[in-house]
Amino acid sequence: MRSRALPARAAVALAVALCAASALPAGPPAHAAELDTLAPLTQRALRSYEPTGIAVDGGPDPARAAALVPGSYLDELTDKQVKYYSVDVPAGYTAYVSGTTVSKVKGLEALDVKQLGERGNSFCASDTGFDQDLSKVVTASVRWTASGAGGNGCGRPGRQVFSVTRRGTGPPVPLEVEVLLEPQALDKGPAEADIARYTEPGGAAQPVIGGGSFAAATTLPGSGHYTDTIAPGEWAFFRVRLDWGQSLAFQTRVGGGKELTRVQTHFYNPIRKQLAQDAWGVHDTEHIFAKGMDPFATRPVRFLNRSDGQQEVADMLPGWYYIAVAAQGEGESRSLAVDVSVAGTKEPGPVYAPGGQAPDSAHGSNPPASAPATKTPTRTQRDLAHSSAKDEESAAFGGPLVWAGGVAAAILLGAGLTVLLLRRRPSRDT
Repeated sequence: MRSRALPARAAVALAVALCAASALPAGPPAHAAELDTLAPLTQRALRSYEPTGIAVDGGPDPARAAALVPGSYLDELTDKQVKYYSVDVPAGYTAYVSGTTVSKVKGLEALDVKQLGERGNSFCASDTGFDQDLSKVVTASVRWTASGAGGNGCGRPGRQVFSVTRRGTGPPVPLEVEVLLEPQALDKGPAEADIARYTEPGGAAQPVIGGGSFAAATTLPGSGHYTDTIAPGEWAFFRVRLDWGQSLAFQTRVGGGKELTRVQTHFYNPIRKQLAQDAWGVHDTEHIFAKGMDPFATRPVRFLNRSDGQQEVADMLPGWYYIAVAAQGEGESRSLAVDVSVAGTKEPGPVYAPGGQAPDSAHGSNPPASAPATKTPTRTQRDLAHSSAKDEESAAFGGPLVWAGGVAAAILLGAGLTVLLLRRRPSRDT
Protein backbone atom coordinates (compact mmCIF):
# COMPACT_ATOMS: atom_id res chain seq x y z
CA MET A 1 0.00 0.00 0.00
CA ARG A 2 1.96 2.94 -1.26
CA SER A 3 -0.17 5.89 -2.30
CA ARG A 4 -2.37 7.92 0.02
CA ALA A 5 -4.77 10.72 -0.85
CA LEU A 6 -4.41 12.71 2.34
CA PRO A 7 -2.62 15.78 0.92
CA ALA A 8 -5.11 16.12 -1.94
CA ARG A 9 -8.02 15.97 0.49
CA ALA A 10 -6.35 18.53 2.71
CA ALA A 11 -5.85 20.85 -0.27
CA VAL A 12 -9.48 20.45 -1.38
CA ALA A 13 -10.71 21.08 2.15
CA LEU A 14 -8.62 24.22 2.34
CA ALA A 15 -9.92 25.52 -1.01
CA VAL A 16 -13.54 24.77 -0.07
CA ALA A 17 -13.14 26.46 3.30
CA LEU A 18 -11.62 29.60 1.80
CA CYS A 19 -14.25 29.84 -0.95
CA ALA A 20 -17.03 29.37 1.57
CA ALA A 21 -15.57 32.08 3.77
CA SER A 22 -15.54 34.60 0.91
CA ALA A 23 -19.21 33.92 0.16
CA LEU A 24 -20.48 34.33 3.72
CA PRO A 25 -22.10 37.54 4.95
CA ALA A 26 -20.33 39.84 7.38
CA GLY A 27 -19.62 38.37 10.77
CA PRO A 28 -17.51 35.44 11.96
CA PRO A 29 -18.42 32.14 10.27
CA ALA A 30 -19.27 29.09 12.30
CA HIS A 31 -15.91 27.54 11.34
CA ALA A 32 -13.83 30.66 12.11
CA ALA A 33 -11.57 28.74 14.49
CA GLU A 34 -10.70 26.25 11.75
CA LEU A 35 -9.88 29.04 9.29
CA ASP A 36 -7.70 30.74 11.91
CA THR A 37 -5.72 27.51 12.23
CA LEU A 38 -5.19 27.19 8.46
CA ALA A 39 -4.42 30.86 7.82
CA PRO A 40 -0.75 30.73 8.87
CA LEU A 41 -0.13 28.02 6.26
CA THR A 42 -1.35 30.26 3.42
CA GLN A 43 -0.08 33.65 4.60
CA ARG A 44 3.40 32.92 5.98
CA ALA A 45 6.56 34.50 4.56
CA LEU A 46 9.00 32.52 2.44
CA ARG A 47 11.31 30.45 4.65
CA SER A 48 15.03 31.27 4.53
CA TYR A 49 17.98 29.63 6.26
CA GLU A 50 19.21 31.78 9.15
CA PRO A 51 22.60 30.46 10.37
CA THR A 52 23.15 30.49 14.14
CA GLY A 53 25.94 29.74 16.59
CA ILE A 54 28.62 31.21 18.84
CA ALA A 55 30.93 33.50 16.89
CA VAL A 56 34.27 31.87 16.08
CA ASP A 57 37.10 32.52 13.63
CA GLY A 58 38.89 29.36 12.56
CA GLY A 59 42.67 29.51 12.49
CA PRO A 60 44.67 29.88 9.25
CA ASP A 61 46.88 26.88 10.11
CA PRO A 62 46.94 23.96 12.61
CA ALA A 63 49.19 25.78 15.08
CA ARG A 64 46.64 28.59 15.35
CA ALA A 65 43.51 26.43 15.31
CA ALA A 66 40.57 27.90 17.21
CA ALA A 67 39.98 25.89 20.41
CA LEU A 68 36.38 24.63 20.72
CA VAL A 69 34.40 22.88 23.44
CA PRO A 70 31.07 21.07 22.88
CA GLY A 71 28.61 23.53 21.36
CA SER A 72 27.35 25.23 18.21
CA TYR A 73 29.54 27.75 16.40
CA LEU A 74 29.25 30.13 13.46
CA ASP A 75 32.04 31.09 11.06
CA GLU A 76 32.37 32.02 7.38
CA LEU A 77 34.20 30.46 4.42
CA THR A 78 35.24 31.75 1.02
CA ASP A 79 35.83 29.48 -1.96
CA LYS A 80 38.82 27.13 -1.47
CA GLN A 81 39.42 28.50 2.02
CA VAL A 82 40.62 26.14 4.78
CA LYS A 83 40.02 26.88 8.45
CA TYR A 84 41.36 24.95 11.44
CA TYR A 85 39.81 24.13 14.81
CA SER A 86 40.94 22.04 17.77
CA VAL A 87 39.08 20.02 20.40
CA ASP A 88 40.48 18.63 23.67
CA VAL A 89 39.45 14.96 23.75
CA PRO A 90 39.97 13.15 27.10
CA ALA A 91 41.19 9.55 27.11
CA GLY A 92 38.48 7.14 25.99
CA TYR A 93 36.18 9.89 24.74
CA THR A 94 34.79 10.13 21.21
CA ALA A 95 34.56 13.49 19.47
CA TYR A 96 31.97 14.34 16.81
CA VAL A 97 32.56 17.39 14.62
CA SER A 98 30.34 18.55 11.76
CA GLY A 99 30.22 21.48 9.37
CA THR A 100 27.23 22.96 7.53
CA THR A 101 27.30 25.54 4.74
CA VAL A 102 24.36 27.25 3.04
CA SER A 103 24.36 28.84 -0.40
CA LYS A 104 21.96 30.03 -3.07
CA VAL A 105 24.30 30.54 -6.00
CA LYS A 106 24.45 28.41 -9.15
CA GLY A 107 27.18 25.78 -9.20
CA LEU A 108 28.81 23.10 -7.11
CA GLU A 109 29.09 23.51 -3.34
CA ALA A 110 31.32 20.99 -1.54
CA LEU A 111 32.49 20.79 2.07
CA ASP A 112 35.39 18.71 3.42
CA VAL A 113 35.80 18.02 7.14
CA LYS A 114 39.04 16.28 8.17
CA GLN A 115 40.63 15.12 11.39
CA LEU A 116 44.37 15.89 11.29
CA GLY A 117 45.72 14.54 14.59
CA GLU A 118 47.26 16.28 17.55
CA ARG A 119 49.70 18.37 15.52
CA GLY A 120 47.54 18.82 12.45
CA ASN A 121 49.93 16.97 10.15
CA SER A 122 48.26 13.53 9.97
CA PHE A 123 45.32 12.25 7.98
CA CYS A 124 43.03 10.42 10.40
CA ALA A 125 39.45 10.72 9.12
CA SER A 126 37.50 12.74 6.58
CA ASP A 127 34.04 13.27 5.15
CA THR A 128 32.79 15.22 2.13
CA GLY A 129 29.35 16.63 1.45
CA PHE A 130 28.27 18.25 -1.80
CA ASP A 131 25.27 19.57 -3.69
CA GLN A 132 24.73 21.18 -7.08
CA ASP A 133 21.19 22.47 -6.79
CA LEU A 134 20.55 26.21 -6.67
CA SER A 135 19.43 26.33 -3.03
CA LYS A 136 21.96 24.24 -1.11
CA VAL A 137 22.51 23.08 2.47
CA VAL A 138 25.67 20.94 2.62
CA THR A 139 26.87 18.95 5.64
CA ALA A 140 29.92 16.82 6.45
CA SER A 141 30.98 15.22 9.73
CA VAL A 142 33.75 13.12 11.29
CA ARG A 143 34.20 11.27 14.55
CA TRP A 144 37.26 9.90 16.32
CA THR A 145 38.02 8.20 19.60
CA ALA A 146 40.95 8.93 21.90
CA SER A 147 41.79 5.26 22.22
CA GLY A 148 45.49 5.73 22.82
CA ALA A 149 46.35 3.44 19.92
CA GLY A 150 48.27 4.39 16.79
CA GLY A 151 51.58 6.07 16.30
CA ASN A 152 50.52 9.01 14.13
CA GLY A 153 48.73 10.97 16.84
CA CYS A 154 45.23 10.17 15.63
CA GLY A 155 44.20 8.15 18.67
CA ARG A 156 45.98 10.03 21.41
CA PRO A 157 43.99 11.91 24.06
CA GLY A 158 44.32 15.66 24.30
CA ARG A 159 44.38 18.26 21.55
CA GLN A 160 43.05 17.09 18.19
CA VAL A 161 42.97 19.33 15.11
CA PHE A 162 40.40 19.25 12.34
CA SER A 163 40.01 21.33 9.21
CA VAL A 164 37.01 22.53 7.20
CA THR A 165 37.46 23.30 3.50
CA ARG A 166 34.96 24.86 1.13
CA ARG A 167 34.92 24.15 -2.61
CA GLY A 168 32.18 26.27 -4.10
CA THR A 169 31.25 29.31 -6.12
CA GLY A 170 30.08 32.80 -5.38
CA PRO A 171 30.56 34.99 -2.31
CA PRO A 172 31.54 33.82 1.21
CA VAL A 173 29.02 31.53 2.88
CA PRO A 174 28.14 31.00 6.54
CA LEU A 175 29.63 27.91 8.20
CA GLU A 176 27.96 26.25 11.18
CA VAL A 177 30.25 24.00 13.26
CA GLU A 178 28.87 21.47 15.75
CA VAL A 179 30.99 19.72 18.41
CA LEU A 180 29.89 16.83 20.64
CA LEU A 181 31.91 14.69 23.08
CA GLU A 182 30.91 11.19 24.22
CA PRO A 183 32.58 9.51 27.25
CA GLN A 184 33.94 5.99 27.21
CA ALA A 185 31.23 3.33 27.52
CA LEU A 186 31.99 0.75 30.22
CA ASP A 187 28.82 -1.25 29.49
CA LYS A 188 27.57 -0.84 25.92
CA GLY A 189 24.02 -1.89 26.72
CA PRO A 190 21.53 -4.04 24.73
CA ALA A 191 22.53 -6.07 21.71
CA GLU A 192 22.12 -5.02 18.08
CA ALA A 193 18.57 -4.85 16.74
CA ASP A 194 16.92 -4.94 13.32
CA ILE A 195 15.86 -1.90 11.36
CA ALA A 196 12.46 -0.45 12.20
CA ARG A 197 9.31 -1.31 10.28
CA TYR A 198 6.98 1.49 9.27
CA THR A 199 3.59 1.35 10.99
CA GLU A 200 0.71 3.45 9.68
CA PRO A 201 0.30 6.19 12.33
CA GLY A 202 -3.42 6.75 11.74
CA GLY A 203 -5.31 9.74 13.05
CA ALA A 204 -6.11 13.10 11.51
CA ALA A 205 -3.53 15.26 9.77
CA GLN A 206 -1.91 17.87 12.01
CA PRO A 207 -1.01 21.20 10.34
CA VAL A 208 2.55 22.39 11.09
CA ILE A 209 5.01 24.90 9.66
CA GLY A 210 8.53 23.54 9.16
CA GLY A 211 11.48 25.66 10.22
CA GLY A 212 13.99 27.15 7.79
CA SER A 213 17.15 25.61 9.31
CA PHE A 214 18.50 22.93 11.64
CA ALA A 215 18.36 25.30 14.61
CA ALA A 216 14.78 26.35 13.78
CA ALA A 217 13.52 22.87 12.89
CA THR A 218 9.91 22.24 13.92
CA THR A 219 9.48 19.50 16.50
CA LEU A 220 7.22 16.61 15.51
CA PRO A 221 6.12 15.13 18.86
CA GLY A 222 5.88 11.51 17.70
CA SER A 223 3.97 9.26 15.33
CA GLY A 224 1.42 10.99 13.11
CA HIS A 225 0.64 12.68 9.80
CA TYR A 226 1.89 16.27 9.61
CA THR A 227 0.97 18.67 6.79
CA ASP A 228 2.63 21.84 5.53
CA THR A 229 3.17 23.66 2.22
CA ILE A 230 6.47 24.25 0.45
CA ALA A 231 7.39 26.81 -2.20
CA PRO A 232 10.25 26.58 -4.74
CA GLY A 233 13.45 27.91 -3.19
CA GLU A 234 12.51 26.81 0.33
CA TRP A 235 13.93 24.27 2.76
CA ALA A 236 11.57 22.97 5.44
CA PHE A 237 13.20 21.33 8.48
CA PHE A 238 11.51 19.03 10.99
CA ARG A 239 13.00 17.13 13.91
CA VAL A 240 11.97 14.00 15.82
CA ARG A 241 13.32 13.15 19.27
CA LEU A 242 14.70 9.63 19.75
CA ASP A 243 15.86 8.25 23.10
CA TRP A 244 17.88 5.11 23.69
CA GLY A 245 15.82 2.15 22.42
CA GLN A 246 13.61 4.15 20.05
CA SER A 247 13.56 4.02 16.24
CA LEU A 248 12.15 6.18 13.46
CA ALA A 249 10.50 5.36 10.13
CA PHE A 250 9.00 8.03 7.90
CA GLN A 251 8.11 9.15 4.39
CA THR A 252 7.29 12.55 2.89
CA ARG A 253 4.69 13.35 0.23
CA VAL A 254 4.63 16.35 -2.09
CA GLY A 255 1.54 17.24 -4.09
CA GLY A 256 1.37 17.76 -7.83
CA GLY A 257 1.15 21.06 -9.68
CA LYS A 258 1.09 22.71 -13.07
CA GLU A 259 4.87 22.86 -13.49
CA LEU A 260 7.70 20.42 -12.93
CA THR A 261 9.39 21.11 -9.58
CA ARG A 262 12.51 19.33 -8.36
CA VAL A 263 12.12 18.21 -4.74
CA GLN A 264 14.48 16.44 -2.34
CA THR A 265 14.00 14.83 1.05
CA HIS A 266 17.09 14.63 3.29
CA PHE A 267 17.52 12.64 6.51
CA TYR A 268 20.17 13.51 9.14
CA ASN A 269 21.22 12.13 12.52
CA PRO A 270 22.01 14.30 15.60
CA ILE A 271 25.50 15.22 14.30
CA ARG A 272 23.99 16.27 10.95
CA LYS A 273 25.41 13.30 9.11
CA GLN A 274 23.20 12.73 6.07
CA LEU A 275 21.80 9.23 6.33
CA ALA A 276 19.72 9.18 3.16
CA GLN A 277 18.31 11.34 0.38
CA ASP A 278 15.59 10.95 -2.22
CA ALA A 279 15.20 13.41 -5.11
CA TRP A 280 12.57 13.56 -7.84
CA GLY A 281 10.87 15.88 -10.25
CA VAL A 282 7.25 16.35 -9.13
CA HIS A 283 4.74 17.38 -11.80
CA ASP A 284 0.99 16.82 -11.89
CA THR A 285 0.58 14.02 -9.35
CA GLU A 286 1.63 13.48 -5.76
CA HIS A 287 5.02 11.86 -5.22
CA ILE A 288 6.09 9.86 -2.18
CA PHE A 289 9.72 10.32 -1.11
CA ALA A 290 11.10 7.26 0.64
CA LYS A 291 13.85 4.63 0.62
CA GLY A 292 13.03 2.91 -2.62
CA MET A 293 9.60 1.31 -2.17
CA ASP A 294 9.79 1.54 1.63
CA PRO A 295 9.90 4.49 4.03
CA PHE A 296 13.19 5.70 5.46
CA ALA A 297 13.99 3.90 8.71
CA THR A 298 16.59 3.58 11.46
CA ARG A 299 17.55 0.84 13.85
CA PRO A 300 16.76 1.44 17.53
CA VAL A 301 19.18 3.92 19.08
CA ARG A 302 21.64 1.57 20.73
CA PHE A 303 25.38 1.86 21.20
CA LEU A 304 26.02 -1.48 19.48
CA ASN A 305 23.93 -0.50 16.45
CA ARG A 306 26.74 1.78 15.30
CA SER A 307 29.08 -1.12 14.49
CA ASP A 308 30.74 -1.30 11.10
CA GLY A 309 28.39 -4.07 10.01
CA GLN A 310 25.33 -1.84 10.34
CA GLN A 311 24.98 0.35 7.27
CA GLU A 312 21.57 1.93 7.93
CA VAL A 313 22.61 4.52 10.52
CA ALA A 314 26.12 5.38 11.66
CA ASP A 315 27.00 7.00 14.99
CA MET A 316 23.65 6.29 16.62
CA LEU A 317 23.05 8.76 19.42
CA PRO A 318 19.99 9.94 21.32
CA GLY A 319 18.70 13.34 20.33
CA TRP A 320 17.17 15.08 17.33
CA TYR A 321 16.89 13.29 13.99
CA TYR A 322 16.23 15.79 11.19
CA ILE A 323 13.94 15.57 8.15
CA ALA A 324 14.46 18.30 5.56
CA VAL A 325 12.46 18.87 2.36
CA ALA A 326 13.77 21.24 -0.32
CA ALA A 327 12.00 22.50 -3.46
CA GLN A 328 13.93 23.93 -6.40
CA GLY A 329 12.95 26.00 -9.43
CA GLU A 330 9.89 28.19 -9.85
CA GLY A 331 6.15 27.79 -9.75
CA GLU A 332 3.37 27.41 -7.25
CA SER A 333 3.56 26.14 -3.68
CA ARG A 334 2.91 22.44 -3.14
CA SER A 335 1.25 20.47 -0.39
CA LEU A 336 3.74 18.70 1.86
CA ALA A 337 3.08 15.85 4.27
CA VAL A 338 5.43 14.04 6.64
CA ASP A 339 4.27 10.62 7.83
CA VAL A 340 6.12 9.62 11.01
CA SER A 341 6.27 6.30 12.85
CA VAL A 342 8.24 6.23 16.13
CA ALA A 343 8.63 2.79 17.69
CA GLY A 344 10.39 1.15 20.61
CA THR A 345 10.45 1.81 24.34
CA LYS A 346 12.98 3.97 26.12
CA GLU A 347 16.03 2.11 27.48
CA PRO A 348 18.69 3.11 30.02
CA GLY A 349 21.38 3.10 27.33
CA PRO A 350 25.06 2.31 27.88
CA VAL A 351 26.89 2.84 31.17
CA TYR A 352 29.53 5.52 30.77
CA ALA A 353 32.68 6.13 32.79
CA PRO A 354 32.10 7.96 36.09
CA GLY A 355 31.03 11.54 35.56
CA GLY A 356 30.17 11.03 31.88
CA GLN A 357 26.89 11.11 30.01
CA ALA A 358 25.85 10.69 26.39
CA PRO A 359 25.99 13.74 24.13
CA ASP A 360 22.40 14.65 23.43
CA SER A 361 21.45 17.19 20.76
CA ALA A 362 17.92 17.31 22.17
CA HIS A 363 19.22 18.88 25.37
CA GLY A 364 21.69 21.25 23.74
CA SER A 365 25.35 21.83 24.57
CA ASN A 366 26.95 24.00 27.19
CA PRO A 367 29.02 26.80 25.60
CA PRO A 368 32.16 28.07 27.37
CA ALA A 369 31.51 30.50 30.18
CA SER A 370 33.21 33.31 28.27
CA ALA A 371 31.52 32.56 24.94
CA PRO A 372 30.77 35.64 22.85
CA ALA A 373 27.26 36.44 21.69
CA THR A 374 25.73 34.74 18.67
CA LYS A 375 26.65 36.58 15.50
CA THR A 376 25.26 36.93 12.02
CA PRO A 377 27.91 36.27 9.35
CA THR A 378 28.96 38.96 6.91
CA ARG A 379 26.86 37.29 4.21
CA THR A 380 23.73 35.47 5.37
CA GLN A 381 21.47 33.25 3.31
CA ARG A 382 19.16 36.24 2.92
CA ASP A 383 21.99 38.18 1.26
CA LEU A 384 22.86 35.25 -0.95
CA ALA A 385 19.29 35.16 -2.23
CA HIS A 386 20.02 38.47 -3.97
CA SER A 387 22.93 37.12 -6.03
CA SER A 388 23.13 38.06 -9.69
CA ALA A 389 20.00 37.54 -11.74
CA LYS A 390 22.11 35.69 -14.29
CA ASP A 391 23.00 33.07 -11.69
CA GLU A 392 19.41 32.77 -10.55
CA GLU A 393 18.06 32.30 -14.06
CA SER A 394 20.73 29.86 -15.26
CA ALA A 395 20.46 26.11 -14.83
CA ALA A 396 21.89 24.97 -11.50
CA PHE A 397 23.25 21.68 -12.76
CA GLY A 398 26.22 22.50 -14.99
CA GLY A 399 29.20 22.03 -12.66
CA PRO A 400 31.99 19.45 -12.74
CA LEU A 401 32.12 16.06 -11.16
CA VAL A 402 33.21 15.74 -7.54
CA TRP A 403 36.30 13.62 -6.88
CA ALA A 404 36.37 11.98 -3.45
CA GLY A 405 38.95 9.38 -2.55
CA GLY A 406 39.94 9.06 -6.21
CA VAL A 407 36.41 8.09 -7.29
CA ALA A 408 34.24 10.44 -9.36
CA ALA A 409 30.93 11.10 -7.62
CA ALA A 410 28.68 12.31 -10.39
CA ILE A 411 25.42 14.00 -9.50
CA LEU A 412 22.78 12.51 -11.75
CA LEU A 413 20.02 15.01 -12.28
CA GLY A 414 17.40 13.29 -14.39
CA ALA A 415 13.65 13.14 -13.99
CA GLY A 416 14.09 11.03 -10.88
CA LEU A 417 17.02 10.17 -8.63
CA THR A 418 17.16 8.32 -5.36
CA VAL A 419 20.37 8.40 -3.37
CA LEU A 420 20.09 5.58 -0.88
CA LEU A 421 22.63 5.57 1.91
CA LEU A 422 20.63 3.09 3.97
CA ARG A 423 20.79 -0.64 3.44
CA ARG A 424 17.55 -2.22 2.25
CA ARG A 425 15.32 -3.44 5.05
CA PRO A 426 12.46 -5.99 5.09
CA SER A 427 9.16 -4.93 3.56
CA ARG A 428 6.97 -2.63 5.62
CA ASP A 429 3.87 -3.55 7.57
CA THR A 430 0.53 -2.83 5.97
